[in-house]
Amino acid sequence: MDSLNLYDQIAEKLKKNILEDQYPSGKLPNERDLSEAFKVSRSTMKKAMDSLVEDGLLFRKARSGTFINLLFKKNYDDYSHQKRGPIGLTKSFSEQGKEISSRILLFEVILPPEEIRKALLLTENDFTYHFKRVRYIDKVAVSIETNYIPIQLFPKLTKEIAKDSIYDYAINEMGISLTNSYVSIFAAPSDEEDQKELQLTPHEPVTVTEEIVFTETGLPFEYTIVRNHYQKFTYNTSVSSLK
Repeated sequence: MDSLNLYDQIAEKLKKNILEDQYPSGKLPNERDLSEAFKVSRSTMKKAMDSLVEDGLLFRKARSGTFINLLFKKNYDDYSHQKRGPIGLTKSFSEQGKEISSRILLFEVILPPEEIRKALLLTENDFTYHFKRVRYIDKVAVSIETNYIPIQLFPKLTKEIAKDSIYDYAINEMGISLTNSYVSIFAAPSDEEDQKELQLTPHEPVTVTEEIVFTETGLPFEYTIVRNHYQKFTYNTSVSSLK
């Protein structure tokens, strides 16, 4: 590690602390306290934290501080960071002239599971919408989406709105800017629901994407789990060399 810049060394040490659960609340100490703990200047600590924000391990919430991206931490080895921001199925494929539709399987308001609650930075008393929908491209079922959205961010969400593009409604009707998403992708055996809705056999898998979508102020907007038909899912990205 001697060959690294000082702030890169600090970033590596900070990352190690995070992965070893040394900040169990999910929120990091402030920049000043961290710089004192690591015995470096605040400018060096800021650069180190900036690099971890860029990598996706940390995110900043306006006027609240710096937080650990729990989805990144949970799936650290297989992590993928999508820097273009959330696009969504509707926008992605409607631009190609394809028809996108949804069928709602479940729509309710719940206290979310602990893992989801922590990832969305919610308290134990905060409710979320919880809905599940089958997504179709040109009338062919391609995925089953399970979504968790805090009520406080989307107080007027309805079943009818959920049938269409959530992102388009949030951006165009509510003025919410969605700028970043953090995605984990992995394969899993298909379950009975997958087999029924996606026309899979018991021996065929699904490709699963777990994603947290953030607003431009760093506020988690949505936690979504998508189980995709393995033959109808391709993830493309670009990689550039580090300078």
